[in-house]
Amino acid sequence: MSSLPAQPNRSVMEGLEVLFAVVQERGAVRVRALARELGMTPTRVQRYLGTLAHLGLAHRLPDRSYRVGPGIHALSALSLSASGLTAGAMQVLPRLADLEVIVAMGVLWRNTVSYLYFSVPGMPMAEAIGRSAGYPAEDSSIGLLMLAHADSATVGRYFPEDLARLRSRLDEVRRQGYAVIDRPNGERSLAVPVGSPVVAGIAVSGKPAKPWPEVLERLRAAAIGIEKAMTKTAV
Repeated sequence: MSSLPAQPNRSVMEGLEVLFAVVQERGAVRVRALARELGMTPTRVQRYLGTLAHLGLAHRLPDRSYRVGPGIHALSALSLSASGLTAGAMQVLPRLADLEVIVAMGVLWRNTVSYLYFSVPGMPMAEAIGRSAGYPAEDSSIGLLMLAHADSATVGRYFPEDLARLRSRLDEVRRQGYAVIDRPNGERSLAVPVGSPVVAGIAVSGKPAKPWPEVLERLRAAAIGIEKAMTKTAV
């Protein structure tokens, strides 16, 4: 995520904030509740929602609440196809099944990791796509990895109270080139970056059937495989 430009378009920024909030909500959202959440006036939120509904990205229900519209599926399909991330994940990440742990690929939005791929041992690949909801970035190895590659202003904006504590952790992630979280139950979550600049992270979580140094090398090889898939898509 790059730094804010000198003359940002606030209307575009706020409109996208509203769109993301609607998409993140599993059910319908109400104008006043969404206005409180985003720190905007109800009138302003209503205007953005009305515009998104006109574009087909949101849908107004009879009770005046809103949910995602049919256009969001077209936007999702086009964006995933253009980036090659999901196609690469489907080609590469199932090869890590022999590790017998959770395998995931996620991206960062604000202070939350959204998973494009999330597979538990024995799960069919088709069920791993878009299965898991968001997860707090500071508690996720993918989240720490993505935050380590974000600019300091972005980290400070979404983690103002934890900035000092996070800074040393993120410095370590940058030095290592990967992120690790050791859980109290003896499990470990390990993540490596995908892309340059970094666009996503892939991770394993649990107690793998292979030694951790081998797991790290397997993850790095998988990241390279996904990057190659993205390059082919771009060409």
